[in-house]
Amino acid sequence: MNIQSVLPRTYKSEDCDGCVGPSDVDILRFQRAIRAITGKWKIEIVCMLIEGPVRFGVLRRSLPGVTQHMLTAQLKELSSNGIVIRRAYAEIPPRVEYELSQAGIDLVPIFQKMLEWSLKYDSLLSEDVESEG
Repeated sequence: MNIQSVLPRTYKSEDCDGCVGPSDVDILRFQRAIRAITGKWKIEIVCMLIEGPVRFGVLRRSLPGVTQHMLTAQLKELSSNGIVIRRAYAEIPPRVEYELSQAGIDLVPIFQKMLEWSLKYDSLLSEDVESEG
């Protein structure tokens, strides 16, 4: 096991003036939000939809390793959480497209901030990545 040093927290007065921990309700809301975007393929799906609507078949081909059943389940959860919109067109053959809702679009800057955070603390996170691979 590789033990890494962690720098102590430093707060600027404008960042944390009168900081208090979150309430129990806030923690529950945060957990619910995290659950809404975590899942086997949810982040990959959301990232694919950033550029606009995508058909189910395109999603399936773009995510090697995902089963049709898993993709359907993840899209259904994202839709029920208000992150993705499903549009079915009355055509033969049937056409179904998925796109981000406004809630999904509002996740994009959060994902960008999380990416910045992961790059900043990559050395602390790298052990997890190495063990997964």
